[in-house]
Amino acid sequence: MTFKLVIDQPRWEAHVDAYLAEHPWVVPVVKGDGYGVGAERVLAQCRRVQAPVVAVGTPAEAQQALASTDGDVLVLFPTLPGEALPGGALPGDARLVHTVASETMLRELLGTGRRFVVEVDSPMGRHGIEWTRLPSLVDALRDEHCEGVALHNPPSGDRVELVSSLLDRLGELGVTVPRLYASHLTAEEVGRLSGSAGDTAVLVRTGTDLWLGDPAALTAYGQVIDVHPVARGRSIGYSQRTARKDGWLAVVGGGTAHGVGIETARPRMTPRLAARKAARVVATQLGGAPSPFRLDGRRLTYADVPHMQVSMVSVPSGDAVRPGDWLACDMRITVTRFDEVEVRGADTGAASPGVPGR
Repeated sequence: MTFKLVIDQPRWEAHVDAYLAEHPWVVPVVKGDGYGVGAERVLAQCRRVQAPVVAVGTPAEAQQALASTDGDVLVLFPTLPGEALPGGALPGDARLVHTVASETMLRELLGTGRRFVVEVDSPMGRHGIEWTRLPSLVDALRDEHCEGVALHNPPSGDRVELVSSLLDRLGELGVTVPRLYASHLTAEEVGRLSGSAGDTAVLVRTGTDLWLGDPAALTAYGQVIDVHPVARGRSIGYSQRTARKDGWLAVVGGGTAHGVGIETARPRMTPRLAARKAARVVATQLGGAPSPFRLDGRRLTYADVPHMQVSMVSVPSGDAVRPGDWLACDMRITVTRFDEVEVRGADTGAASPGVPGR
């Protein structure tokens, strides 16, 4: 059985190129498994486009990025006291930029020659030095190895006001940093900020929109394992739900181990989303909940709850699909584990061939 990701390489690269051309202030982010595409595959794109800076999540990811790219590597996870990567420990260590989110760590790094950015607190409340402590950081912010400041602003709220307030506060202290690394800023917002940022470059750390912004370039597929009839009244699956009418059932590769049927957390749960979630729960128990698998553009319904490596879905007829066919699957790639990745058109740059099977 197989659950795979098919990448239309020419289309994917065209999206990456167009996005960076329209957003030249973007710092590509490569975290985890590369947003589901594969860290090495995404790092190869960073190298192809000659990204001057690549942001990664952890020190372990930094080692991979330093070995795979030619530009600077910014570690987004704050460096902890006593855990700064020592000079000379990594190839190209001079390209490594630490994130400092505590005064203790800042004191430890100063004078070592290691490059760093100072992260300040934000409404995210995750980590960062409080703004009230900025006056005591003036010398550190003026240090020749300080690459700038970082602000993890949330995806909602007045982001321009937040970033502008930080720039104004630094200005009041007589500090001009070379860069301000932010998150979740639109092109329009960056344009507004750039007009008042002076000599500070506003850069936006971006992963999802850059790598996954063209869904048609990245498609998940599950392979059909079996197709058989189900008689009215028969109990099937783990739930032993009784079939309400005669029909056909397909067993398709892709289950909870791949991420199928696993619901991810949402930043905000609105009443409408809550109602939809409740409706899905009821449909799952009664039968007929929509699955992420599609046939001829229409979503198929679950015949049972997803199993670990397969799903059971209802199909229109016995010849609608056959074992070996492929069903497109609408998945959030960042939380999906694929058995394999098929890259199409990488060598010739030609348009991607047709989708596999159905």
